[in-house]
Amino acid sequence: MDRRTLLLRSGRLAALGLSLAALPPWLRDAAAAETSPCLERNAWPEHWETKLSFLGNADRTANDAFFVRSHFPVPEPATSWKLEISGLVRKPLTLDLSALRALLPVARRATLECAGNGRGLFALASTSGTQWERGAVGTAEWRGPALAALLDRADIKPETRYVWFEARDHATLPQAPPFLRSVPIQLARERGLVALDMNGAPLPRLHGGPARLVLPGWYGMAWTKWLTRIRVEATPSDNHFMAKGYRYVPPGGDAITSPPVEAMRVKSVIVSPTLGGRAVNGQMEVRGFAWTGGGRGTIRAVDVSGDGGLSWSTAELEGAATPFAWRGFKAQVRVRPGEGASVMARATDDAGDVQPRAAQVNAGGYGNNSIHVVRVRA
Repeated sequence: MDRRTLLLRSGRLAALGLSLAALPPWLRDAAAAETSPCLERNAWPEHWETKLSFLGNADRTANDAFFVRSHFPVPEPATSWKLEISGLVRKPLTLDLSALRALLPVARRATLECAGNGRGLFALASTSGTQWERGAVGTAEWRGPALAALLDRADIKPETRYVWFEARDHATLPQAPPFLRSVPIQLARERGLVALDMNGAPLPRLHGGPARLVLPGWYGMAWTKWLTRIRVEATPSDNHFMAKGYRYVPPGGDAITSPPVEAMRVKSVIVSPTLGGRAVNGQMEVRGFAWTGGGRGTIRAVDVSGDGGLSWSTAELEGAATPFAWRGFKAQVRVRPGEGASVMARATDDAGDVQPRAAQVNAGGYGNNSIHVVRVRA
């Protein structure tokens, strides 16, 4: 049992007047598995998927329930961490954590989704990578200096077209390429944030502390964790993870000529009911979240169905629309009885993109935004 799970479980058992350590080993393990907010998809580096019931609410996902995805092992805490801004700049900068915190912060609530979320649900004979289902996603309030403000302080040169992001994590094998991403300068300036806080607390080390990039609307591979250097350049990075990795490669296709994985696709997930839930008098309440990286980043509508998609009704959207942050939805639906009874949700964003019944298969298992179908009892 990992330390995070142990602490969380101990607190909940204490509320019941119980001690986790006092339980027999078999019951201790069962209690941890039942109440842990995450499923362990990979032990090292840590890949933890949030259980749908722990995703949170229309506002945010708790830090200790937020999914974890790392390309390489989590680096040890830095004794003298600094952020460098270099490249095509007239005033190179080196800032420590206190200097960054002294800058005017901005706060942005944004949804972070792993590009491989849903990979394990694709109908593929073999897909490399973590077999995520639907919980490699979460929403948090991120706080720190705007990337545009840092670039302005460094006085970038007019030939700048891309911003490169370098991190402290590294592979254990020397022949493995480092993980490095770059994004267009306009996008970086419009949306980028160097996050120092997550949901009102210092950014946890598992989530990239002391500082990470937040890039609302794009999949998580662009949200560089353990940030150490920001470089501005005239060309995009030719790193392996840019040139060949994170591409929508059709089966048998070529990675170099395939389109890159960038903006999140419109998507929704049902958190209630869960598998096997029972309708009452043929009626059932459906709740969940919907998000997108397209258009202006807002959801126009969510439709739900209780008869296998033969008919749809419009769900109520909860709260105000925040660009590139999920929005809660709820609806009462009549469930058609039978062995295949199910409920479904389908999101549409402000650009008019509609969540598909089945997403197009690609070799990397990226961007699976297929409609969520939950089997229930009517």
